[in-house]
Amino acid sequence: MTNSGPETADPLEFPALDARPAPPGRWRMLLWGGIVLAVFVVAAILVPRLTIEAKRDQLIEQVAERLQLTAGGQAEVLSTWLQGTRRLAQPVVESELIRLFSAEMDLADGDMSRMVAPQSGEDGGLGVPLVEQLPFIERVISDFAANADFLAAYLVGRNGDAFVASSGSASFGAEQRALALQSFERGQTVFGPARSLPAGLVLDMVMPVFAAQVEPGEARPVAALVLVVPLTAGLSDILSVDPLASPGTRRVLIQLDDGALARIAPGAAEPVKAVTLDGFDLAAGEVPFAERPSLTKPIQVYSAGAMVSGPIWWIVEELEVTVAERPLATFSIAAVLVAGLVVLVAAAAFGAFWWRLSSHHNETLAVQYRDLAGRIQAQKQLMESINGTISEHIALKAPDGTYRYVNPAFASAAGRSQQSMIGLDDAAVFGRGTAKRLALTDRRALDEDTAVTTNEEIYLDSTKRYLQISKVPFRDAEGAAPGLVSVSRDVTELVEQQEKKERAIQQMVTALVRAIELRDPYLAGHSRRVADFAVAVGKQLGCSEDDLTTLELAANLSQIGKLAVPEELLTKPARLTEEEIRQMETHVEHAVQLLGGIDFELPVVETIAQMHERLDGKGYPKGLAGEAIRRTARILGTCDVFCARVEPRSYRAGLAPDAVLDILQENSSRYDPTVIEALRQVTSTISGEKLIASIAAG
Repeated sequence: MTNSGPETADPLEFPALDARPAPPGRWRMLLWGGIVLAVFVVAAILVPRLTIEAKRDQLIEQVAERLQLTAGGQAEVLSTWLQGTRRLAQPVVESELIRLFSAEMDLADGDMSRMVAPQSGEDGGLGVPLVEQLPFIERVISDFAANADFLAAYLVGRNGDAFVASSGSASFGAEQRALALQSFERGQTVFGPARSLPAGLVLDMVMPVFAAQVEPGEARPVAALVLVVPLTAGLSDILSVDPLASPGTRRVLIQLDDGALARIAPGAAEPVKAVTLDGFDLAAGEVPFAERPSLTKPIQVYSAGAMVSGPIWWIVEELEVTVAERPLATFSIAAVLVAGLVVLVAAAAFGAFWWRLSSHHNETLAVQYRDLAGRIQAQKQLMESINGTISEHIALKAPDGTYRYVNPAFASAAGRSQQSMIGLDDAAVFGRGTAKRLALTDRRALDEDTAVTTNEEIYLDSTKRYLQISKVPFRDAEGAAPGLVSVSRDVTELVEQQEKKERAIQQMVTALVRAIELRDPYLAGHSRRVADFAVAVGKQLGCSEDDLTTLELAANLSQIGKLAVPEELLTKPARLTEEEIRQMETHVEHAVQLLGGIDFELPVVETIAQMHERLDGKGYPKGLAGEAIRRTARILGTCDVFCARVEPRSYRAGLAPDAVLDILQENSSRYDPTVIEALRQVTSTISGEKLIASIAAG
């Protein structure tokens, strides 16, 4: 697009002042001066108010986006956790034994008397009467409930009566019976509302059981498996707020039960408590962002929610209004002070002008106008000098998207002259694809009358650059928006340096791990397994993303110091002597020396240096004790001992995982009990079993 139209006026050009104005009447000048001063006063009132409102709208939009994203993410986490609980029971409902027994009971119409005293010639499909199968099925259900940490399990017939229950189960309730009948009708898994028991918060989950050799959906269920799921521990972890979150942030879980809303609060005196939620659209099942009373305290909050897949639950994220709007207070004070200063300056200028008008004749007034024009021109030259020296790209765009002004830095980056860019649009400067993206932020800034900042990857003069672009509407004296001011900062060097550093660290870690494992065959895969277990335990304990990254890097590099240990010690087929053990322990100091000069931006070296310290102070190399040992080091040290004991060595075979966990438990004065318990939970999961299986396979 070329600038072929008539010559356009310089947007920074000021009209010249007539050095010989006609001498107006004194009182007319006073009237016009009063009008101008009144305009200044009105502007000083309206502009700060509009600016503060725009700032508040921007702040509320950011809060809404953050709360909605956080609520959606936590709802997804909770849904995944519930689906994981459901998958624990999947092998039972798909078991051929349970399906065959349930089908036989269905044929008997759930008649308990026929179970106790079967009719002549009546037996099960296994060649065994139903009454003789019952104890074995009860044991299977009881073992499954105990191993999977369910509080109770029931097999229920189509009439809603439980004919098998796990050992120690409470009596089958009317609410559970209604859920079972609902699962029969739908032919799918049904979740009940959370309820409080002496053992804590629980949830009833009902899964349909189909006859053997019948696919779900092809026939009606023959039975239903009702499970009582404990919620307290799992929900406590999920509902806990990140320590790095803003003060005043809370996470609330609510449920819909019999048409009424209730808050679910694990550990509270009243775990399930009726609540009301303003603006809740029950028909749509949505908790939209709004300002409303808090669900936990008698205060006003901003909140938004997301629905959980499974039970009729919603995760609601709350942020106190006073906390959210705290940054607005400072901005409001500054805006009011600036407006007041403008009014004072205008009043002082008007007073000086009136005094001059009263004490000098028209010739003196003309000289003053001429001087004022000179000062305005000097200010214009100063602004042009500033725009010509700063490195940021500054531009003024018309509503149709064409450039009215660009500073030298922008023109140079685009490989054009300033004059040649006047009249061009984004498609001519950046290309059509980039222009479409930039047009969206242009329209948003103009429509919402607010500042918009984005990060864009664009091509300038056929070179890929990363720009941080801020846009704000440009308003004239009448308040109209005839254009848009755009300020861009080139952050390409920062982005490329960060990417280069991350790649270099990853390549270095991979090379060092390969060097360690090539030197000691018994360490092959050890560092990777320690990293997998450490990260899994860290997640179980709710560690931050920085701590999880620290655990992974430190675990992969934890054996680096053994490069300086004699090879005969690493591969010695017998136990090491006391002297050899002391020599082996120097690998920690070697690791710190090797890695000390690398900037990981995380406490990786400190974690490696403390991973062999013990809570009782009998570790090495410094004999640290208790809380003096970093949490990441306690996790890494425990997982390292666990993997080392389970893995075979040159002088012994590997131990069973349960045996190693018992040994760690017996030495809880040396190893963190919370880490041991988290490790035990990890090993009982499917992913933990796969990690243990990889040790045996390796």
